Amino acid sequence: MYYVHAKYIWYTLLVKYFPSILFAANVEDDMSDGPPSGLERLWRREDFDRKPRLGLSLERVVASAIELADGEGLGAVSMKRVAERLGFTTMSLYRYVASKDDLLLLMHDSCWQPPPGLDIPLDGWRSSLERWTREQHAIMQCHPWLEQVRHIERAGTPSQLAWMDLGLRALAGTPLTEHQKTAILLVLSGYVSSQALQAGAVADGARQGLFQAGDSTAAFGQLLRELAVDERFPALYHAVEGGAFAPSDGDAFTDFGFGLDLLLDGIDRLIARQAER
Repeated sequence: MYYVHAKYIWYTLLVKYFPSILFAANVEDDMSDGPPSGLERLWRREDFDRKPRLGLSLERVVASAIELADGEGLGAVSMKRVAERLGFTTMSLYRYVASKDDLLLLMHDSCWQPPPGLDIPLDGWRSSLERWTREQHAIMQCHPWLEQVRHIERAGTPSQLAWMDLGLRALAGTPLTEHQKTAILLVLSGYVSSQALQAGAVADGARQGLFQAGDSTAAFGQLLRELAVDERFPALYHAVEGGAFAPSDGDAFTDFGFGLDLLLDGIDRLIARQAER
């Protein structure tokens, strides 16, 4: 599944996006048709830099949209809402971003940059990958809406490629094949993404008043009890009665480190098997 997903992403990027980014013949012609696409701007920032006008700039637009997403969720972000926050008309934003989709891409790349000074590899592949994964998780905790930005476009952003490069550097000293290294990064990133989706769903539920912040796990357990799961799902009933969904500190059903350790243990076994060949 990960192999097919990765191949599809890169094929789409090469065919649809990269030719226009890398082989555009005339930057001035691109500019005359309006603002560049988000991906073009990210890779050719110096070509498409537009000076602020009347106090409005691309940086302000992106920053305001991020604040809106952090506070109200990604669904609250629209060109109109961002313009209102900045005190400008909606049309004025289109001088800097071509569409809402491009704005989302710029927001994602801005937030998803590896932290300054992140030095990988550390002391061995395991500590390096753990740091790599936890740093991504920390960003997702601050901005859980990041996972809702479409995968195809964000796969080719500078921030995404920077994370991949750091992860591959962490595995450089192992006997794994290059394909195995890349697949491992996809699995770890998938774990981070699943945790972000759960956190986003919990935040939305709390905003809607379905449960109090910090009570999502207990609320789900209570729902299962009300559904009388013992009649059709005896194993699930046993888990519920055994405290699987008992109240806990925070909204996370499992500690992030629990799942991460399981994955790292599996990677350790894979490296050991590969070394024996």
